[in-house]
Amino acid sequence: MVTSELTFYLAAAALLVLTVESCLKLLNGDSFSITLAVYVTVFGWYFVDPFLNPEQYSYIPSFLISQSYGQVLLFLIGFRFFMPVAVRWIVRRRTAGMWDTQRLAPEQVLKAAGAIWLFLLFIGIARMGGDVIGALIPVDSRAGATMWGRDAVASSATGFLIASAGYMYNAITAFLGVLIFFQRSALWRLVAGAMFVISLPYFLLEGARSHFLAVILPFIITYLFYGRHPLIIKLGILAIAFVCLDEGFKLVTAFRGTGFRDLLAAEHPYELVDEDLRQSGLNMIQELCFANAYLQSGAATPSYGGRYLNELLNVVPRVIWPSKPLVGIDYAKWRGLEDPQSDLGVSATISTGMIGGGILNFGPLFGPVAAGIIMALWTGLLIRWWQQRNSLLRLMLFMLGAGLTFNLGRDITLLVLWPVIFAYCFVRLIEIWTARQSRAAPQVTAQASPFGSANLQPAGASPVRLRQ
Repeated sequence: MVTSELTFYLAAAALLVLTVESCLKLLNGDSFSITLAVYVTVFGWYFVDPFLNPEQYSYIPSFLISQSYGQVLLFLIGFRFFMPVAVRWIVRRRTAGMWDTQRLAPEQVLKAAGAIWLFLLFIGIARMGGDVIGALIPVDSRAGATMWGRDAVASSATGFLIASAGYMYNAITAFLGVLIFFQRSALWRLVAGAMFVISLPYFLLEGARSHFLAVILPFIITYLFYGRHPLIIKLGILAIAFVCLDEGFKLVTAFRGTGFRDLLAAEHPYELVDEDLRQSGLNMIQELCFANAYLQSGAATPSYGGRYLNELLNVVPRVIWPSKPLVGIDYAKWRGLEDPQSDLGVSATISTGMIGGGILNFGPLFGPVAAGIIMALWTGLLIRWWQQRNSLLRLMLFMLGAGLTFNLGRDITLLVLWPVIFAYCFVRLIEIWTARQSRAAPQVTAQASPFGSANLQPAGASPVRLRQ
């Protein structure tokens, strides 16, 4: 059991101290408290599963568990040490033309996002042969077709476009959830809410829990910061949402391979559900043990950044670079998932976790620190977007990025960050357009911003204020 290892308590104590520090900064309105997102991520991926599934750790040698929690401790130290450097380097960089978007009314932003949402939805429905219900509610999940489903390795231009459209649909849907709180009339709030709610079943039923989290977490975070209810009610609703997510994800994990038709058609659906059904997939501490064993076995050596480079090269479409490296295949084969009949050569790839990825790149000592530095840079970017929140577009970017942070705990990869990358392109296009409009009509600059000079917030809201 992991609780018999000293390094478990050292890592847990460090995590607790750092979490308390971030909570105190949050109460003081300090934007440095955004580091709390990383600490929640570490807790969720590295401290929960051993208590949910203790039998999965009984056969792992104690020295591997001890070594792995020591690396969690190194990650936390590296992250906290480098955070001030990341803030100084990233947050203070100037962005030209961004503040011109302060004149955009929330309804204008919603119209732009809604137009893209409708366009993508029409494409998705067309790919489903006109089956509107099947596109919005994919009850067959991974056993059937979905709007943005494609081969694991798609080397055609069509595959690249489908993947891009899927990531953009994810980002725009998350934006719609954020925009609900900033519409100045009930009609536009209803429009934003309707589009958001219509989209949710697809992300839940298509089987990728990370996609659903990327959509729902920005909505939840925005509600906590800008919702009009008292804090105690917000926390109560958050607790209910957590329970619903936990139960929903258990069902998704159990039925995504076969679909949900039998479950929905059953007279007593809970008879089909295992009474001992538990949350799975949070086992990154287990994968960290395996990553250490992988290197110690001599099957591979640290790539010294090669795996991170391959992740960055993922930006190049396979239609342009057919021999683009595949990520994680060697590790999946070592873990016993080799499948000669598969296009990938394995039946599935395995996530090594954000710390495990650092281990495979830079070894057991410097790997956790390298992962901590990358997460510090990411958190610095989130702080930068938060401090630019007078622009609704930048606030939307922050909410989406904060929602994606938990998914980075499973792997630091562009496959997680693509939604925010496409969203950033969307935001920059609008900022460039508004900057050109301002230069073409300079007299407009004398008009007052609809949001005023204060921080962006909906009428009647009591947002959490983090000072810049």
